[in-house]
Amino acid sequence: MTELERRYRWLLRAYPRAYRQYRADEMLETLLATADDPRRPSLREAASLVVGGLRARTGVDRLGSRSALGYSALRLSALSLLVYGLTQRAGGPLGVLVTMLSEGPYNPGAWWFIVIPALLTIALFAAAWGSYRLAFAAAILTVAAQHASANGWDLSAWFSSVYDLQDAMLPQFWPALLASLALLRLLRAPRTPVARPWAWPVLGALAVVALAPSPINGWLDAPLMSLCAFAALAVITAPVDARMPIVASVLLLAPALAQATYLLGSRQAGWPVDISITAILVLAAVMASTLAAGTIAGRRQARM
Repeated sequence: MTELERRYRWLLRAYPRAYRQYRADEMLETLLATADDPRRPSLREAASLVVGGLRARTGVDRLGSRSALGYSALRLSALSLLVYGLTQRAGGPLGVLVTMLSEGPYNPGAWWFIVIPALLTIALFAAAWGSYRLAFAAAILTVAAQHASANGWDLSAWFSSVYDLQDAMLPQFWPALLASLALLRLLRAPRTPVARPWAWPVLGALAVVALAPSPINGWLDAPLMSLCAFAALAVITAPVDARMPIVASVLLLAPALAQATYLLGSRQAGWPVDISITAILVLAAVMASTLAAGTIAGRRQARM
């Protein structure tokens, strides 16, 4: 085996094993026949092989059209929003669990703090397994439960100017609503096989433990800071998977809407405003730039 062949085989490890079993020999023969340098691959060629391998691992190379890419990004957005919603709502159950373990039985009075995370969990599992009707129903019930927990069962308060915005001011309100809109669109999507459905519930559990404000961690800004970090990473990795910047922009929409609603509601009610419009504009600019990166990368990948 020559040094050039050895280097090419090492680069081809970026592709999944099943892909290499069928295509590696053919690709290697083509690479050796067209190589410019008999000792090592060029930097551009090496980068192309690594990016191509990572695309194959993400599955984006199997999305044969722009519409298929869009539906896949929409599904990932819905799943990510449900995971984000769980991180926002898991602090209550975790806090009660720690209290019960340390102090004994505990009567919270109202059970919305358990009902809402439970509905989000049902929606997450259903969406992960491709049961979009059940996921949509659970997401809509989550939105209704959030209204009820904030405004009670007084329906007249649901549509009043101040109370109508009261729960919408919170970041916890928006993930379920945005996820329900994404799931509504997915109801008309062509049915496709779901790969590794167990991964999203596992990811949700890990995200809840790591990011949810709770007695385990009191880092209240962790979810928003994690979203900004994910957005930066998504822009960098856009050439590999165009879906990631789209998902990041949708996730950033939740805190942006919460901050905008808080600003609007505070001004309507005459409350002191603790947030400036500059912060909202900066978050909106980050969201728009992330979405633009995903859109550009998506058009390129759809042509490949």
